[in-house]
Amino acid sequence: MQEALQSFKRLEEILAELTEEEVLACLELEAASRRRRSLIDRLISRAVRLQGLVYSSQLKEKFHGTRIQQDSPGEEDSHSEG
Repeated sequence: MQEALQSFKRLEEILAELTEEEVLACLELEAASRRRRSLIDRLISRAVRLQGLVYSSQLKEKFHGTRIQQDSPGEEDSHSEG
């Protein structure tokens, strides 16, 4: 987690590996320092994406009636229309 806050470049390298809990902890630390707004914005985007994946999985399970394997964070949902 501390590694992610070393630099914006390093955050970009490991952001996809962070869990929602780690992202939120990074947000707390970075916001407390009141430093890098761009870093905070990237962390917020990641937290929103992770929460969206969880919500999508919950809805699929509820409406499909079975547990569907969660897509990996970097992949788009192959079950969506369009």
